[in-house]
Amino acid sequence: MRIAIFTLMRLGPSLAYAIASMFILSMLLLESFPSSASVWWLHMTILPVMREPVYLLLAVPGIGIWSATVLLMLASIFGIRVALKPQRHYRSGFIHAHLALIATGLTMGRAAVAQADLSAFAMPQLQRGDWSFLPLSYSPLGTVLFISVFLACVCCHVTIIKRTMSSR
Repeated sequence: MRIAIFTLMRLGPSLAYAIASMFILSMLLLESFPSSASVWWLHMTILPVMREPVYLLLAVPGIGIWSATVLLMLASIFGIRVALKPQRHYRSGFIHAHLALIATGLTMGRAAVAQADLSAFAMPQLQRGDWSFLPLSYSPLGTVLFISVFLACVCCHVTIIKRTMSSR
């Protein structure tokens, strides 16, 4: 039972990469079906969570929309393999999970700055370096994603610490 729970926890980064690829696909669907309410719902649900990481990926020279989609899908599939065999790929799993944590953390930090700008009349502005977790409540998907990726990082640290302790 414990192994199954840890495996599910390690799937958090794969979920993040899959949601990012779904966001890119929702942009393509919006291009093809701009009047579809369900496509707009999908896009607007994922937008606050994956806007920053996907736009940063698309800003890299030479990365188009299709190559970014394939790259994110491959990262998601690789994460499933890493989650199923953590003892074999512990270093790759560490990097995979922490890249997803940086991406979701970037989204949370940007949301805090944007929220401070929107509410400038009611409360004082947050400083640029303020990493408060106030925006966790504005997006339930973002909250679940951040917590799942954070738990995957904790699993990676536990695996590395156990491996280090057993080698002594």
